[in-house]
Amino acid sequence: MKKAFLIFTAFLVVAWGSVAAETYTLEECVQMAVATDPNLVSFRNSVKTAGAGVWQSAGGFLPSASVSYNSTEITSGPESPQLRETTITELSGRVEADTVIFMPVFRDTLLLSGNPNDVKYKSHTAGISLNYTLFNGLQNVWNYLGSKAYKKGTDYNYANALSDVTFGIKAEYYLVLKAKNDLEVAKQTVGRSEELLKLFEEKYELGSASLSEVLKQKVQYGNDQLTLLQAEKNLEFYLDDLAVDIGLDPQTEYDIADLDLRKAQISNINDLIAKATQGHPSVLGSQANIDVANYDVRSAWGSYMPNLSVGYSYSWSKDRFSDIIKFGSFDHSSRLSVTLSYNVFDGFSREYNMSRAKASLNNARASQLNTRHQVIRDIRDAHLDITVADKTLSVTEESERAASEDMDLVQAKYNLGAAALWELLDAQVSLKSAQFNKVRAEFDYNLALAKLQNAMGE
Repeated sequence: MKKAFLIFTAFLVVAWGSVAAETYTLEECVQMAVATDPNLVSFRNSVKTAGAGVWQSAGGFLPSASVSYNSTEITSGPESPQLRETTITELSGRVEADTVIFMPVFRDTLLLSGNPNDVKYKSHTAGISLNYTLFNGLQNVWNYLGSKAYKKGTDYNYANALSDVTFGIKAEYYLVLKAKNDLEVAKQTVGRSEELLKLFEEKYELGSASLSEVLKQKVQYGNDQLTLLQAEKNLEFYLDDLAVDIGLDPQTEYDIADLDLRKAQISNINDLIAKATQGHPSVLGSQANIDVANYDVRSAWGSYMPNLSVGYSYSWSKDRFSDIIKFGSFDHSSRLSVTLSYNVFDGFSREYNMSRAKASLNNARASQLNTRHQVIRDIRDAHLDITVADKTLSVTEESERAASEDMDLVQAKYNLGAAALWELLDAQVSLKSAQFNKVRAEFDYNLALAKLQNAMGE
């Protein structure tokens, strides 16, 4: 009874482990990578920062406003004993006809500190101010348009990075699928090789096969087992790689879903190039960089223009903090100003900024041309790869069917004594090679299709 319970418990553990192993589709792996990839996280943050920059530059069209509050405490000693006597006499109501009144502003706030000869005065001041730039050479206009162009460029950079990450995950996903198929082929090969070894051993015992034939098959069986071990290692390696890139702990037990190979209808290469050079994120992003540089040049020109601004401020002072919120006709001041200024000389800062802006514009134009050429090159390479992969896949499929039929035929002939051992071994190796080649061709086709989509910026 105890043994049965242990067996049942072990079965539950194994069953739970198989249930807990999650299976992910290609779309799910891509989504997980998009959410966790550090480069994409960085690009998303750049997009958010660029959006904040647009709001900041839009603030150049609005007035600046500020409020202020100041609390002041002044402690001073009288200049002479006569000053203190006169002031105290005045405050106590004994005002002589020839009394000279000093510091009338401080009368109501006279305080005696720890030193009987000191006078302490407290005041509270509040104010508001508004400033608005009427004209600054249109720098606020060009800065705003430049920030919008920069935001657009970050959007394109993110789209381009997203395409690269998607391609990378597809490539790793296909590698795992290839490794799984290689492992399946290796298992079938080992099983077939083991059956042949048993057959040769039986024939040897019956005297219809030589020891040499048995030993050669043992060597082949050992080689097939080594191939199986390598296939198992490759599968674990590629699973770990994919796990890291989709945000999983490599120790996590998981699997991926199989994919049906679907051939795609590929457009004419000229049509692909025309579409990509007009809509590829990297091309559009490089054009946005040119726009940013253009607006930067115009903003630099604006620094040679005069500045015109208007300002207004209002402030009031009270002796007590509780009175600061009270508005009255006393203790306040206001100022309205209009300022026209022109920078005659600033240590060649304007010249430096202009030179820097023009250099950035030239760099952006050169980069845009180079980016366009790279896109065209990548499309041509990807189109050639998928053309070759398509033809290779057709050849390997036909070769695999022929090798499988040949293996069945040679084995039947060998069983009847009409075929030699070397023919059977040769057919076995040919079938193994054809099966691996077919798996490789399927991987190459899927990878070439993903590469073309990536070259198109999709």
